[in-house]
Amino acid sequence: MAEQGALSRWEIEALLKGIPAEEAVEPADSAQPSAPERSLTRVIKAYDFRRPDKFSKEQWATLQAMHEHFARMLGASFSSRLRTLVTIRLSSIDQGLYEEWQSQVPNPTVCYVLSLAPLSGNIVVELNLDIAAEVVDRLLGGTGTLLDRSRELGEVEVGLLRTFSRNISNALQEMWANVRPMEPTLQDLGQDASLIQVAAPTDVVLTAFFEVSVAGHMGAMSICVPYTVIEPIAPALSAQVWIASSHRQALTDEERHTMEHLIGRSRLDVSVRLGGVDLPARSIVGIAEGDTFILDARLGRPLEVLVGEHVRFLGLPGVVGNHVGVQVSEVVQEETFGFLGRKPMNLPSPPGTPVVTISPLIQPLTTSAGDAAGDA
Repeated sequence: MAEQGALSRWEIEALLKGIPAEEAVEPADSAQPSAPERSLTRVIKAYDFRRPDKFSKEQWATLQAMHEHFARMLGASFSSRLRTLVTIRLSSIDQGLYEEWQSQVPNPTVCYVLSLAPLSGNIVVELNLDIAAEVVDRLLGGTGTLLDRSRELGEVEVGLLRTFSRNISNALQEMWANVRPMEPTLQDLGQDASLIQVAAPTDVVLTAFFEVSVAGHMGAMSICVPYTVIEPIAPALSAQVWIASSHRQALTDEERHTMEHLIGRSRLDVSVRLGGVDLPARSIVGIAEGDTFILDARLGRPLEVLVGEHVRFLGLPGVVGNHVGVQVSEVVQEETFGFLGRKPMNLPSPPGTPVVTISPLIQPLTTSAGDAAGDA
């Protein structure tokens, strides 16, 4: 009878399920802290099979360092070619689909299609039309004007932009040289990114966006590299390999000649420092026409000739025809004045110190035109 009256395990579980939660009896040792309940919720991470992760964290760090290096080199190259200050800064670097990059760039724009021999396939370097217009105008000797976005570039403008692609190719070659030597070559130049097909719309690409400033005019540029192009060298995209191969070798005669040619075309500001004087702020506030300053330059002493901000020569002032000129009397050694030049000399003002007035310009010292013509 006892066995017939006993409940089975299934009947006991059914009865326990029917007991309300508030009527459940607390165990005797309920005062002791119970173990934390284990959460049955799993953390689920979304994964897009259309755009799988192709690069590791170390490779991302290497790619970012490479593109920052590319931005600095390209900015220096643009500054030399355009004869104005150009700054380029990496804005972002990411992985996405080719069709996404096409939708992000403006239309119209300038798209350089380049090959990276010996790798197969092409990449795209996109330059906004505002920056392209600035480049074209300065290559033609202007000061930089914006083009009308409603019209396409003419044949002359496209030709100038084609020749300008050499600066981009050289910077790309230098950027990838630490990973694998490449030879970037221009294949085509287009003005509509949607018509440039270097990859399938759903192919994974590496995209880098840059902020460009040309003489204060802001613009943008971007680089689109299909993963299929750099896949063979992806294992070499490590910080150790990139840093180990970044040691420069000695310049060849051809590289030195090219560098001298580029530097030789740059324009530098040459000025002559007449002298200086230190004044308290209350005196500067009360300056009026007719006031006189006693400079720290002595009569008959050569003046400092500056190239940029550096003192490079000493010269004697004079007149050459209808112009004021300076005859170089001495070449200043770098160890004498240093690379940053020096501050104006604060020498005592002995009798005979030249006096300069603000309103009428004093006639400069007269020097033989034949002596000064060569160095003025």
